[in-house]
Amino acid sequence: MEKFLLNPKMPNAFSPEVMHKVVLNGIDFDLPNHVWDAIDDAFGYYWNVEVGYGTSPDLNSAASSIHNALQEKHIIFPIGKIVDIVNVMFDWIQQIPGALLDDDLVVIPHSFEEAESHRQMTKNMGKLKGMDSSDIVFNDSMTDFVYISDKLEVFYPDTYKRLTSLFYDMGIEYGFVYGTKDIWLRDYMPIVISEDEDMYYTYAPDYLKEQKDYITDIKSDLVYWKHRKDYEHWDAMIKLDGGNVVPCQDCYILTDKIFKENGAEKGDEHFLRLLEQRLKAEVVIIPWHCDSSVDPNADVYGHADGLVRWTGGNHLLMSNHRDFDPKEAADIKRILEAKGWEVTEMLFDVLEPNKDFNWAYINYLEVGDKIIVPVFGIPEDNQALEYIKGANPYSNVVPFRMRTIASKGGALHCITWNIKKP
Repeated sequence: MEKFLLNPKMPNAFSPEVMHKVVLNGIDFDLPNHVWDAIDDAFGYYWNVEVGYGTSPDLNSAASSIHNALQEKHIIFPIGKIVDIVNVMFDWIQQIPGALLDDDLVVIPHSFEEAESHRQMTKNMGKLKGMDSSDIVFNDSMTDFVYISDKLEVFYPDTYKRLTSLFYDMGIEYGFVYGTKDIWLRDYMPIVISEDEDMYYTYAPDYLKEQKDYITDIKSDLVYWKHRKDYEHWDAMIKLDGGNVVPCQDCYILTDKIFKENGAEKGDEHFLRLLEQRLKAEVVIIPWHCDSSVDPNADVYGHADGLVRWTGGNHLLMSNHRDFDPKEAADIKRILEAKGWEVTEMLFDVLEPNKDFNWAYINYLEVGDKIIVPVFGIPEDNQALEYIKGANPYSNVVPFRMRTIASKGGALHCITWNIKKP
């Protein structure tokens, strides 16, 4: 096998071309070009996105990440050889001046410069270009800490164990809200307006009016909840569910159930202005209806986070609501496009669609540049992951199996609440 004369101080010592030669110098087995290209892409993603600044990479996590990436591309390559390749790469990187992640300057592989630039922009500016940070509505891409209810471990111990283990593996910091009456944290925790301000509200969902023992009143049940200094600044005038509030670049999307909950006529301008005053941003209303509150398949919740997600700029991802209510889905898309958004519907091409679960992909959890997607072991899983990866190309997107909880009407976004640590 041909050997190359290389020096870690040479220009572009961290480029894919040089790194390829370094690897070929250091291994004694064949490495097809298409396999190397896949390894190079996967290593760049690991280095720039999964590790990022300020964290030391390690051999096991790098090899595992690359192995998983190859499997997604249906490339079968022994994990032992991947470990050998990563070992060679790490040895070389350690010799490159300024290349270590804990140095002030990080040398980035040329092929990933654009991705890294976008990643930093996403992290610091909430996935926006050309906007002052003060104009940006606080959104999940700005967060770095996630809360779950203490009841998750009690009611769903297997899901709790697997989810917290995944948080650990992905480097997502998490904590607990104690004293809740159910697991649906998103619905009663405050709306995060900024890094140091929340909007509290009255949580009194009509779908639980006969089951009031399951309604968590954050003011009385969580008397020791002191997340913010403005805890006492309570806004009892507004009734809503937190799951019905979807932050976008400079506005919020809510379904028109918000009017019904507050005893207002649909489109009531006075109430809408009051809501915008409390949220400190424009509110965009999309339609919702419930044919029958006793129909087990009816949407009694009216939560916007089960219909749409903002993915940056003027892009929105929309669930497959068209499969359940074509007219309402068309109306929602028309309203959003009229506001200037590009809307991508998650429509699935499978022989036997599973409507019990395929609505729930949109209810994923996003913490900074890390996304966890609920999956269910059905044919739609792979297509949903491709939609979400395509809409969030610079995020680390990971699937998480959760049939049990989704069968109750919610998924990952519903059972979490995330913030930016002070």
